[in-house]
Amino acid sequence: MSIIWIWLTGLLFALVHSLLAASCMKNYMHGRGIGLQAYRLAYSILALILTSQWLLFVYALPDTPLYHLTGWAHAVLVALQLAGLGIVLLSFRAFDAAMFLGFRPMPDEGEPFHETGIYRFVRHPMYSGFMLILLASPVQTVNSLNMAFVICLYFVIGSGFEERRMLAGRPAYADYRQRVAAFIPKF
Repeated sequence: MSIIWIWLTGLLFALVHSLLAASCMKNYMHGRGIGLQAYRLAYSILALILTSQWLLFVYALPDTPLYHLTGWAHAVLVALQLAGLGIVLLSFRAFDAAMFLGFRPMPDEGEPFHETGIYRFVRHPMYSGFMLILLASPVQTVNSLNMAFVICLYFVIGSGFEERRMLAGRPAYADYRQRVAAFIPKF
């Protein structure tokens, strides 16, 4: 039963998160006098709260261990997780994180398109890094693995929505999309 709850609540979370990130919602809120910076900051805070609540809910469910690797396998997986963390941190270096989170105003022309740093090699490095962290865990339970799968599925589907938004607002994104892989770099 825990697996069903993880998937249902995870997909509900993904739906709410995506709807709140949609341009139509931003436009609706702007029409109500809420500026983009304020909306982005509120969105970031709400996302943090909802994510925390969902994770607490998942970890409170009855669970069954799958594996707990030790020795060299543990070391390899932890190294992969550290690589994932490095990828996430590199993704934040390529853009203005304060602007992304809503602490600083966005330019009038909208969200900038970045093709610097790690974004030269992969279009969604933050998602790639988090997926690596989740899937390379040396300790997995039924719940943690299902939670990882829900999150990874959301990243893959959500990236499609992000890309449609980028293609609509930034024609140069089409060329970038042809040249640069989505999640795993091609060298």
